[in-house]
Amino acid sequence: MDVAVTPPPPRLPTRSFVTGSIIMHILVMTGTSAIGLMAVFIGELISILYLGLLSDLDVLAAMGYASALLFFPISIGIGLSIAATALVSPAVGAGDMVRARRLAVHSLLFAVLLGTLVAVLTWPFLDRLVAAMGATGRTRVLASDYLRIVIPTLPFTTLGMTAMALLRSVGDAERAMNVPLIGAATQLAVEPFFIFMLKLGMGGAAVAYFIGRIAFAAFGLYGVFLVHKMGRKPDRAAFVADIVPLSRVAGPAVMTNIATPFANLFTTAAIGAYGDAAIAAWAIVGRVTPVAFGIVFSLTGAIGPIIGQNFGAGRPERVRETFSMALRTNAALCMLAATCLILALPLILSVFGVSEAAGRLIRFHILYCAPLMLFLGMLFVSNAVFNVLGYAHLATALNWGRATLGTIPLVWLGGHLAGAEGVFLGSIAGAVVFGLVAVWLARRRLPD
Repeated sequence: MDVAVTPPPPRLPTRSFVTGSIIMHILVMTGTSAIGLMAVFIGELISILYLGLLSDLDVLAAMGYASALLFFPISIGIGLSIAATALVSPAVGAGDMVRARRLAVHSLLFAVLLGTLVAVLTWPFLDRLVAAMGATGRTRVLASDYLRIVIPTLPFTTLGMTAMALLRSVGDAERAMNVPLIGAATQLAVEPFFIFMLKLGMGGAAVAYFIGRIAFAAFGLYGVFLVHKMGRKPDRAAFVADIVPLSRVAGPAVMTNIATPFANLFTTAAIGAYGDAAIAAWAIVGRVTPVAFGIVFSLTGAIGPIIGQNFGAGRPERVRETFSMALRTNAALCMLAATCLILALPLILSVFGVSEAAGRLIRFHILYCAPLMLFLGMLFVSNAVFNVLGYAHLATALNWGRATLGTIPLVWLGGHLAGAEGVFLGSIAGAVVFGLVAVWLARRRLPD
């Protein structure tokens, strides 16, 4: 006699956001995401501290140029992770785990293919790109050599970032936090060996970065496939079909995130006109500020799964509450971060041992530019809403508006009126207008 076998129920997400306290969901997701994200920022900060021990201004300036260019491939990874969250978290919220698994596998495949393509297309032109930013002489050579080692890690970066987004989409905040922690810890563990023991200098930092990216991707895939069993055999026809919704979100999301490094690239070139001391200061604040405001950046990634699950579950009132709570959290966290950064200013100047000119610029940025991150946080929180609710084009338009109209004329005017300090201020001042406009538009697009 045949016995009917009942298939096992689909694995439920680790943490469901469709019930329970919204603020607790935000704090847990933001806190764990911040630890992971700040691990990356702290790793980069320690990396530049290691290089600072070489007492070579050309190396610090080269890192400034290289970091500006690296924002582009990293932004692609962020865009792909946003697409994964926007598609997988609503499927999880609706309880459709079969669809969630299919989209998870195809988003990872899409990430590695696009990451590989961008790395292959970018690698031959690295020296020209560095030169176009204004780097010359030994600084140009150092930056180009560093990037030639680092750019091939892009497929690992996109893979790891997408895996991390998938873990957040199923509510596994702790394991998503551990993905970048593993990558950063691996990089920091091997970096002194390559920089100092093998005497590879900046090249050693690049090799350590490469190894860290591999660990980053490997641990992310472990969580997705072995822990949450989100794996399944890719299907060519289904993959081609899923590329459409993935691209519909990833395309605008990538363009949205490329806007920030575009603005940073223009600002770096403008600062380069004031010498290597100014570029060194820019490189240092580019490492210090993300550490201080890492929890703010993590907030924008943390609310995406919360909004997505509730939107997929048909809970519009919780979507609206999530947005309001996220804005209040952003304001509180920005005030805290700016205060901590100001208090740490003497320590920062002492640790880096920079010249008087570079120290003056670092001090100016921390006192007058960093507090304006409040408005950038408002823009990023609103973008998370746009991406999940199907208005990714608005996020693209607002970010590019800030990167162009909100940056280029203000950087030019600031440099004309106040030199390097004016360039620093001009790079962030446009966020005030675009952050306020973004919040207004997001409120109008929230479901009733």
